[in-house]
Amino acid sequence: MRVDFKTIPNDSRVWIYQSDRDLTESEKVIIDNKTSSFLDGWKAHGNDLECSYSIIYNRFIVIAVNENFNPIGGCSIDYSLQLINDISDSIKLNLLNRLIVNYKIDNEIKSTSLNHLKNKIKDGTFSSETVIFNTTVNTKGELLNNFETDIGSSWLSKFL
Repeated sequence: MRVDFKTIPNDSRVWIYQSDRDLTESEKVIIDNKTSSFLDGWKAHGNDLECSYSIIYNRFIVIAVNENFNPIGGCSIDYSLQLINDISDSIKLNLLNRLIVNYKIDNEIKSTSLNHLKNKIKDGTFSSETVIFNTTVNTKGELLNNFETDIGSSWLSKFL
């Protein structure tokens, strides 16, 4: 059962899928239609899931599940990946590319490949204070508090 993203508890589990560019309005309509339809019928072991989604900064699709309502299983997670693959195919954009990093400079969000990011750190273009988006957060609370973080506080700090 789909609920408003604002009301889903902060300890809800989240999965974040990212784009390397801003989503267009028509792409967001496709994402909304497909995701809403999917979440309305999403179940785990035959039980309804309290779930939601949000598009953040026109770049990130966040799917959330309140596991206190009903726990989610591996098969249900696989179904959500099928949804993301379907969306990716429909809008011709790879939302499962884990080798891109979105970052913020002067309140503008940009993306780069992981290899280019490492080079930008080495050559001093990026510092430990450069803000990146941490797509590895696990809960809505972490999303709210730790999604935007500086490189020095992230797993990328090992490249500093």
